[in-house]
Formats: sequence, structure tokens, C-alpha cells
Amino acid sequence: MGALLRFVGIRPTVAPTFARESLPVNPRAPRWALQRAPRGPVLMLDIDGVLHPGQSGTLIYLPLLETWLRAHPDVDVVISSNWRETHTLDELRNFFSIELRERVIGCTPVLPDCTRLDEILCVVREYGVTQWAALDDRVQEFPDTRRLVATEYLDGLTGESLLQLTRVMWAAP
Repeated sequence: MGALLRFVGIRPTVAPTFARESLPVNPRAPRWALQRAPRGPVLMLDIDGVLHPGQSGTLIYLPLLETWLRAHPDVDVVISSNWRETHTLDELRNFFSIELRERVIGCTPVLPDCTRLDEILCVVREYGVTQWAALDDRVQEFPDTRRLVATEYLDGLTGESLLQLTRVMWAAP
């Protein structure tokens, strides 16, 4: 019933169901398991400060990212943003164009007292991901920045960021 209410735009008054709680139960899989294993390179995606300036919530740079994703059809997306704590995976997918939604395959786990990089590395290790890059504005969350494409919090995604993303994604590990 909650899914139907969300579909028609009505928010139930109960606590939100997080993406990792709505996944099919596999007793051997971690609670935050991806919907499917990545099929190729993986983009670990932050939202605030990347898809829009600051916390404006406008997603004004999503079309720019979608253009890049269409040019790189083998890249899957894992959401590493704090938005994974307040939106279901389906809600996050629905921000994307219809033809790109199935490439948003899950979210990183929320690990207390860990960096964003630690959360990303959980996915990388669990799924044997060898080719990945992170788009994020929070450099302090990445003790190792070799796979980070940093955006400016107040600026968000730029064409230069996407050029750098291409270089980082296909750089030797």
C-alpha cells in the first residue's frame, strides 16, 4: 500500500523504508546488497554538491551526467549519497531518465564512524569491482583520492569533472 501511495504522490506518515530494507532477502547477502552485480565499471555517486549546487535539491546537473552515462553504456551507478538514508532505491532511480534507471543498481551501506570511502570499499570488495570512480564533493571523506573526482560543493558537476571522471574510471587500478 505504501508503494501505491508513493506512486500517486502521497507520502505515508510512517517512517520511510530505506532501499537496503526493501531488497529481496538472501540470508548470505549483506543487508545492503545491490539489486544485481555490476556488469562493468561502477560510478559511486553523491548527489548534493554534485548533481546540484550545495543542498538545493534541484538536480540541475542530472541531464549532464545522463549524457555522460549514455556515452558510457557499460557503467552502472551505485548511490553513495546521504540521500540513500532518506529515499528508497526506487525513488532514487526515478530521478533518472527511464532508459537509465536499471543501471542504478543500489546504494552503499551506511557505516557509523566510517568514511564514505569505507562505505564504497564495502561494495567494491563484496562484488569484486575492479573498475570504479566516485563523484563527490566531500574530499575529507576520501583518505585515498586516486578514484575520486571531486566537485565543488557550491558549483556541482561540470564538463571538466566529466572529463576527469572518464580518465579516472579507465585508469589502471
